[in-house]
Amino acid sequence: MLINRLLLFIVGFFVGTLFVQLHWPIPYMLGGMLTAIACKSFARKIEVTWPMRFREYALTAVGYGIGANFSQEAWQNIMSQSVGVLEATVSIFLASFALSYLTAKLTGEDHKSCLMGMLPGGLTVMMVLSEEDKEVNPNIVAVMQVLRLVMVVVSVPFLVIYLLNAKVLTSSLTAPNLGGYHWVIFVPLAILGVFIARKLHFPTPTMLGPIFATALFAVAAGRVQPLPAWIMCPAQLCIGLYMGMQLDVERVMRTKKMVPYIVLATIVMIAVSIGMAYVLSDRYGFSLITAFLAMSPGGIAEMSLAGLSMGENVSVILTYQLVRILTMTLFVPYFLKHAFKRKTDVDV
Repeated sequence: MLINRLLLFIVGFFVGTLFVQLHWPIPYMLGGMLTAIACKSFARKIEVTWPMRFREYALTAVGYGIGANFSQEAWQNIMSQSVGVLEATVSIFLASFALSYLTAKLTGEDHKSCLMGMLPGGLTVMMVLSEEDKEVNPNIVAVMQVLRLVMVVVSVPFLVIYLLNAKVLTSSLTAPNLGGYHWVIFVPLAILGVFIARKLHFPTPTMLGPIFATALFAVAAGRVQPLPAWIMCPAQLCIGLYMGMQLDVERVMRTKKMVPYIVLATIVMIAVSIGMAYVLSDRYGFSLITAFLAMSPGGIAEMSLAGLSMGENVSVILTYQLVRILTMTLFVPYFLKHAFKRKTDVDV
């Protein structure tokens, strides 16, 4: 198993390096994800997994890299955009609700399972909830969440490159080093951030903890240096490998009738994101690329890393993605419990 994991890592690294030469965004994450998917699809006799703890370590490094982009000016800008953040979150939620309702009607599956599978930003939370709720089909939730995330992570960076003329900064796999506190500060900040985030029961504490700790430090004490590429590149790769391993071919085949609807729904959600991005960009003045990455129904780490690779405003991307994931985590379970409970009572 250890040898297989090492070989998987090496192959993913070489694929990621090829993507760097092709000027692809988030090259090592895409390299790891596509390598893992290929392994799961075409080499199914090879026994290999990618441990969650490797992904957790990688998210800690990514969390620091994202938080390092915060400044006092960025914080002030974010506070002035509270209305836009709320509008963005509500628009994505309403789109998810409508698309899940249509998917349930067209496929004959239950609406609650489809809604939990459709909601962006809550992969881990929704999968845990689906396993605890006897009324929900966890296989549907898992397939919908993973397929949507994979589609968004692969397609959105290329949409902003070919449709919005974004440029990948080939010399910058991490943020540019503009001076400040040495990146070794990452160690105590990450440990402290993860500890506090776990005590407060944050979703994905290994990433959000370092984000908040680093952002608060950067705002209060001044700029911090980004992590070097020899740390960030393997971190991207580990996240990609873990994500790709979640795409279970057998699960997809058991729900193959839903795949076309999932693909179509994801395309519609991306279109809604583009429309809302135009509104936000025009209102607040940041680039359309930043607005699109902020609105995209992908993961917070993936979209923030894409923004880093393109030199976009990562603090804005992080804020919109973070508010969405916190909303999904804190309020959606409560909504699901009461809304579908009332529906069940009426049916009875």
